Amino acid sequence: MAARTGEGWAAIVGAGYQLISELGYAGATTARICARAGVSSGTFFHYFPTKIDLLVGILQADAADAALRADAFADAATDSAPAALRTWLGALLEESADPHLAGFVAALGSAPSDARVAELLTSAAALQHKTLVAIVSAGQRQGNWRSDLTAERLALWIGVVADGVLSRSVEDPSFDAAAAASELGDLLARYLAP
Repeated sequence: MAARTGEGWAAIVGAGYQLISELGYAGATTARICARAGVSSGTFFHYFPTKIDLLVGILQADAADAALRADAFADAATDSAPAALRTWLGALLEESADPHLAGFVAALGSAPSDARVAELLTSAAALQHKTLVAIVSAGQRQGNWRSDLTAERLALWIGVVADGVLSRSVEDPSFDAAAAASELGDLLARYLAP
């Protein structure tokens, strides 16, 4: 795949994410993606030799953004783990409100099998866990949170809750996670309380 630079690459990734979400993997043809992105088919194929390469590119772009956010959360946790957890929770709720999330998740299930996709999804889950461990560990060191369980174990269960929020957002269009933000924050605060 060509280097990930330039407006063309970003436009194709953005258009691909939207159209795959709206029309499914099969329905999001390269011609439609090119039209939405405002690029030629030559530009598309310069960056993405196949449509599955585009799907991988979308996941890679998300992984790069997630890695930057993870570093920011870990840095923020050294000053205030509770504030870092609230910021992380805000990002989770923002992701759950993405109108394209449900369609994209469904499209992932219908896309051709590709080891790179599976690897990127596994890496995303591992990064979430690592981020939560960093936040929880900092909170334990700061004396804010319980220490009867390891940071690994606490992070595991926070991750389960997060996955549940995202799953519910995907499965139930009427579910508004943001409306329940205070309840979710209270749930985590009670779970983490010393």
